[in-house]
Amino acid sequence: MEEADVMKIVYFGTDVFLSCFRYFAEYHEILALYTYHNDEDYFTEYRIVKEAESLGIPVHYEDISEETTYRYFEEEGCRLFFAAEYNRILPVPEKLESFRGINMHSSLLPVGRSYYPIEAAMERDLKETGITMHEIASRLDGGAVLDSCKVEITPDMDSIDIYLLCAQGAERMIRRMMENFDEEWNAARKQPEDRKYPYWKRPDKEKLTITHQMTLKEARDCFRRYNQLAQVEISGRPYYIRALDTGTASVKEDVRAIREDMVLYRVQDGHLRLILHMERGGIDES
Repeated sequence: MEEADVMKIVYFGTDVFLSCFRYFAEYHEILALYTYHNDEDYFTEYRIVKEAESLGIPVHYEDISEETTYRYFEEEGCRLFFAAEYNRILPVPEKLESFRGINMHSSLLPVGRSYYPIEAAMERDLKETGITMHEIASRLDGGAVLDSCKVEITPDMDSIDIYLLCAQGAERMIRRMMENFDEEWNAARKQPEDRKYPYWKRPDKEKLTITHQMTLKEARDCFRRYNQLAQVEISGRPYYIRALDTGTASVKEDVRAIREDMVLYRVQDGHLRLILHMERGGIDES
C-alpha cells in the first residue's frame, strides 16, 4: 500500500477482532486505542493493549467525548473511527462533516441489534448468524450497511466458535473495504426501520444460572450458549464460570471446593467441574 493510501484511525475494541487491529496497525496509522474490561467476556483487552503499548499507541479506558472527537478529526487528521466489540455508544457529531465511523456487529442486521447478539442467537436456536459492517450512526446498530457475511451455527459450536468465525469474516470485509474506501462508503445500504426487528436484550438471570436441578446436558447447553456470562450461586453468592467440564459420578455434597477457584458442583445425573471467576471472593461453603 502506498503512503498516499495510509489513513489515520482511532480504534475502539477488544481482543475479539484483534486481526482487524493488526491490519490497521500494519497498513494504516492508529492514533489511539479505546477499550474496556469486562470479566463476563471470554475475550478481554489483554492482547490488544499489549500490542498497542508495544507500538506506542495510546490506550484509553475512559469514554470519548464529542470535544475529543472534534479534535481527532479537525486537528489530528483522523479520517475514521473503527469500532469492533466496543461496549459504549460513540458520539456522532452532526456538524462534523468529515466524521466517518465503522462498526462491526456480530449479527446479520437488521436482525440482532443487541450487545449480546451471538449469545442471543444461540439462545434462539438460530442455524446461522453473521457479521455486519455498518456506518456508526446515532441509532444503535442502525447505520447503513457496508458489507456482511454469514456464519453457520452447528450443534458442535459454542459461542466462542462463533466469535472466532465472525472475526475471520470481519478481517476479510475490512481489507476489501479499505482497498476502495470512498466507493464502498458511498454504496452503503440503509437499514429498514421496521419494528419487526426488536432489540435483543441481555438474557435474564434464570437462563444464565446453572442449578443443582439441571442435568449434565442442560448445564453443558447453558455454558455452550453463554460461556462466561453463565454463573452458579454458592451460599447465595453468584460466581461467573470460567470453564466447565462434566463427570457422571455422583457427589454427596452440593458443592465441594477443590481449590480456591475450582469446585465440584452436583447436578441431577452427575457433577460439574467448574473453574470460577474469584474477584467476587473465595468459595464459601458454609
